[in-house]
Amino acid sequence: MKRLFYTSLVVLSFAFLFLSVGVGTASAQDVLRIDVDNSYILNLDTGGTKTYYVDFLNTDQFEDHTLDFTIYVDTVEKAPILDEYILKLETNLEGPPSWKFGDDIYHAAEVIVWKGKEEHELPMRVIEVRGVVPKPIKTVEEPGFVEYKEIDGIGKREVYVKLTVGTTRDGATLERIIQPLEPSMKFYSTNEKIQAAKSEIEENLEEAKGKIGETELEKHIQELYEGGHPGWASKLSKDYKALSATVKKPPLELYVILSVMLGLILGSTFVYLYVSRGGGKGVDVSQISFELNDTSGKIEEKSSSINAISTKFARSEDEEKRSAARDLIKIRASLNEISNEIRTIADRIKER
Repeated sequence: MKRLFYTSLVVLSFAFLFLSVGVGTASAQDVLRIDVDNSYILNLDTGGTKTYYVDFLNTDQFEDHTLDFTIYVDTVEKAPILDEYILKLETNLEGPPSWKFGDDIYHAAEVIVWKGKEEHELPMRVIEVRGVVPKPIKTVEEPGFVEYKEIDGIGKREVYVKLTVGTTRDGATLERIIQPLEPSMKFYSTNEKIQAAKSEIEENLEEAKGKIGETELEKHIQELYEGGHPGWASKLSKDYKALSATVKKPPLELYVILSVMLGLILGSTFVYLYVSRGGGKGVDVSQISFELNDTSGKIEEKSSSINAISTKFARSEDEEKRSAARDLIKIRASLNEISNEIRTIADRIKER
């Protein structure tokens, strides 16, 4: 009996949970939906170019272009529509924007329509809005001065057209949001100069990166552009590219030679330590001695190659190359000393 009681209790608990979830889902049920397949936007400054709703989302649009939105909205089948529900239309398009809902036309950034039972019972009408893309001026944050919130910068500015089902008391503001219609129309205001600055910055930073590698300065210049300062970012990227041209890498031949030298030197040193500490019992010391002498000879060959490069640099009119020639001569002298030491190691191993 106790088992039956606890089983029943679990079943009832799940039933109550299911009902509570069901009620929550019903209360959050969508009332309207945007018909994205048929809704579209016209750009009246490019000969009435037509773009469908989803293709227009998150695109870049030039400032001062006039856009004409045609948005089809349908009621969701069997959705409960209470008499107090309204539809709020909002945009930051300029002009001022012009809304058309049914036979009514409004000129304001925010408009409330679809009021009362009589309008709810009418077939849902198309929503039209025409407006001008605002200038790409946006609020920016200045590092070290984040407490100043009203700083304007130049950059991609978010532009929106929002449709929201809700309730209102004063007929102007939303008292309660029932449903934001998704996907909410969002795109960005920009201009040709901002786009050109972006391309120039990317090219300059890429060229500098190829010469000196990636640095924090490159990252900060990119952040400067994204933060609303394309002019300064473009100027600094030019200076950065010019600076990178003065930072010259050593010749590739030198990298190759030095890496080979390092390998030969480390290899010969390891052999000596291995044999001298008893790890080489049973090995042919005469063969090791021969190989070390061969290594010494290879180092001398590379030393001769370095000498040829240093001689070439010494005759250059470029002061940096002449300075590099002096450094190469010092490196060559050191390598000759190492070569002699390796020969000495070879002789010691042979004597063991």
